[in-house]
Amino acid sequence: MEKDEIVIGEILAGAKKLFGRHGLKKTTMEEIASAAGKGKSTLYYYFPSKNEIFEAVVEDEMKNVVKRIREAVNFSSTAKAKLKAFLQAQITSIIGFHSFKEVLFDDIVNSMRMLIAIKSRYEQIQIDMIKEILLGGSQSGEFKEISLERMNKMSFIIVTFFRGLHFPLSVELSEIKKNEYFDEMIDMLIEGIGRKT
Repeated sequence: MEKDEIVIGEILAGAKKLFGRHGLKKTTMEEIASAAGKGKSTLYYYFPSKNEIFEAVVEDEMKNVVKRIREAVNFSSTAKAKLKAFLQAQITSIIGFHSFKEVLFDDIVNSMRMLIAIKSRYEQIQIDMIKEILLGGSQSGEFKEISLERMNKMSFIIVTFFRGLHFPLSVELSEIKKNEYFDEMIDMLIEGIGRKT
């Protein structure tokens, strides 16, 4: 790892703790520099503004989420198990991301533009992962044959469907961890695209 990557990693780690505790508005560049063990000039060398640090922290978190999801999906052997692993890893990551929940909602107006760009990239990665799973299930015979056009639509719908669990109506996030929610949802989905056995 190069020196720049190490310094950036230290800045982001310090900033993440502060943003999680105090939010974007209340965190200062001085506090970030101190938490990272760096001088303020070093901070400005890598990040011209606090918003850019916040964006980098969120981007880094999203990369970690994608990495965890990808590892969980790759570890599973069937397409059905991959869909369950995708959902389980996604929800676990959302629960782990909980420290930012208040920050994102408190600063939602100020942060909206940068968050929309990051969210779009993250959602496209998820859609592509679901397409891979559907294609693999279709090729292995586990799922019905699915046209590319339908696979694209289904991938979008599935990601949108899964996203609904991020903001459950009346269920606590801790309850969502229970596998029966995932199993029930995937089973309902598979009944529509799975082969009759």
